[in-house]
Amino acid sequence: MTTIDGNYLFEGRGDREIVMAYSFDAPPERVFEAWNDTSGMANWYGPAGHELIVAEQDFRVGGSWRYGTRDESGEETVLYGVFREIEAPTRMVNTEIFAGMPDFETVVTVTFEAEGGGTRMTSVVLHPGKESRDGAMAWGMEAGVQQTFERFAAHLAATQK
Repeated sequence: MTTIDGNYLFEGRGDREIVMAYSFDAPPERVFEAWNDTSGMANWYGPAGHELIVAEQDFRVGGSWRYGTRDESGEETVLYGVFREIEAPTRMVNTEIFAGMPDFETVVTVTFEAEGGGTRMTSVVLHPGKESRDGAMAWGMEAGVQQTFERFAAHLAATQK
């Protein structure tokens, strides 16, 4: 499945990857900084209608992170992992585990590439196998990711320095 909607891309690649990309109207340094600043996450993290309930991180290689939301029905989604690589402002790699499904871990590589006067942020999620990748895609993450990226774009515009 591939979705291209304006500047948003969501697609399965190969048997194990999910690729998501969005173009933001800010330079890579600003996008990288805001993406990793937990103090502003309540304004943008998660799909519309989700409340941020936890945003903790030790932003260094080997440091852990934990983010979570609660939807309007009270269902909570919590993710956590460890930062493996941080190359500000162009790249970061971290593990990611859904608290409700702790038996498998994904590896997420996010790049921040200059694109005109803005930034193309691309996130590649590597699953342990095709089954977990297909399950994540069927779960409905596509709409949530797109809404998160759109909310983040609005946050960037509202907090422009």
